[in-house]
Amino acid sequence: MMRVSILGCGWLGFSLATHLKIKNYKINASTTSKDKYELFNKEGFNAFLIDSLKKQDLTSFLECEILIICIPTSKLPLEFLKHLLSFDLSKLSKVILISTTSIYPNENKTFDEEFILSLENCGNIQAFQIEEFLRKNLSNLSILRCAGLMGYDRIPIKYFHNKILKDKNKKVNFVHRDDVISAIETILNNSIYDTFNLCAKLHPTKEKLYKNIEANSLYSIKEYQNTDNLNNRIIKADKITKKLHFSYRFDNPFNFFYV
Repeated sequence: MMRVSILGCGWLGFSLATHLKIKNYKINASTTSKDKYELFNKEGFNAFLIDSLKKQDLTSFLECEILIICIPTSKLPLEFLKHLLSFDLSKLSKVILISTTSIYPNENKTFDEEFILSLENCGNIQAFQIEEFLRKNLSNLSILRCAGLMGYDRIPIKYFHNKILKDKNKKVNFVHRDDVISAIETILNNSIYDTFNLCAKLHPTKEKLYKNIEANSLYSIKEYQNTDNLNNRIIKADKITKKLHFSYRFDNPFNFFYV
């Protein structure tokens, strides 16, 4: 039975761990919370308390065939990754980094994986530095650049409830959590190492999408306003469908599943 170590079992990582356990993977799950540590053990995971701000012995956690880094790049110190790579990773067949599409420039363009990023043009310096460091040091690396993660209790309008939305014409780049988990499983079942965007195909404006959600929820926007000179960064994410025959379950944000 293959063992997967998931570094960072938060909103995405915990659901991923639960899904992979059902698929008969053995799970090493890390958290910074003592309460979650107890919960993970009760769920049948091999739980670890790991703080990315500290240098700890990661030998036992890295006893696995696959490592999935789920800590958001915004909270993942480069120094911790250097510490991580100081351990013996020779048994790893695959490392998967969950990155972000905010790495692309915040410009009025459509971006796919062929766009050449640099420290000067990237939209997220920390994500760029993390990707570059791991790419230079790992030959078995796959990177999943996720658009805005939504689904279940993450309802986009919730974060603007009773507030003024100033960029109503901005188009969204969202991906449902179920599709991210399915994409990770697809990567696990392939021997291809590459970088893939993950984003729903359709990009409605915030106003159109949020008004649709308003009609079916308790959330509402106080006022919709327009922003002049708005940049609409659009993420194209069909490379994974072409190269790995992956199918999005939620390719339209209007059809995202929420609870």
